Amino acid sequence: MRKLLSVTVLSLLAFAGTVVAQDKPIYLGVTVGYNSFLNADASLYSNGLAAEAQSPSWTDKGAVLGFEAGAYLAPELRVLAGGGLNRTVKPGHAETAAAAGVPAYAETPNRTNMNYAFFVGGDFCPSMGGNVRPYAGVRARAAYCLNTEKYRFEKAETIEGSEKKFAETWNLGGAVVFGADYSFNGGLIIGCQFDLFSYTYAAVQYKAQNGVKPNVGRCNSIGFIAAPTLRVGFNF
Repeated sequence: MRKLLSVTVLSLLAFAGTVVAQDKPIYLGVTVGYNSFLNADASLYSNGLAAEAQSPSWTDKGAVLGFEAGAYLAPELRVLAGGGLNRTVKPGHAETAAAAGVPAYAETPNRTNMNYAFFVGGDFCPSMGGNVRPYAGVRARAAYCLNTEKYRFEKAETIEGSEKKFAETWNLGGAVVFGADYSFNGGLIIGCQFDLFSYTYAAVQYKAQNGVKPNVGRCNSIGFIAAPTLRVGFNF
């Protein structure tokens, strides 16, 4: 997944270079669609919870605000990219001994959570001679989340050690999309789109403690006429 993220960043940089080189109109937009971000909680697996991949179906997701950017490489050809990245760190603390009138507090682990989601794609946007412009295109999508908990403790031999548990989940997929944009004067665009066909592979794995083989769960999802998305943006 780190390699996939690196390739994505390089692709976006190359994409930005193409925009500058071609000097074509740029598109920036805000979308309202299903939430493609994933979440995981390593603490849930300490009790032997079965590994079950999160459902990638849009019917099991809430709505989320997203952003996208693109450029017209030709009058009827548009390329797009969008996504986001978040990293959260919660430092832990060591176990405290009981004192007069003060109870002992259990150790709190160091918790780290990192998740991201992105897509890249392209659209064919034929001109119909009016304000409405339909389009058809393809999307490649991915989402990833890694949640870790790390405990520190003193072993019987008084050698400091650590115990780390993690939960990791990801989605990879693609779609054929269809939509339409309505253009106003000044470059304002309002549009909508949906997936004519989509496929998503989802997986999750977790490790409850050191020395234990990770448990893995998988899921395959196929959608037809799915994931409606609203769009507001500008061409400039």
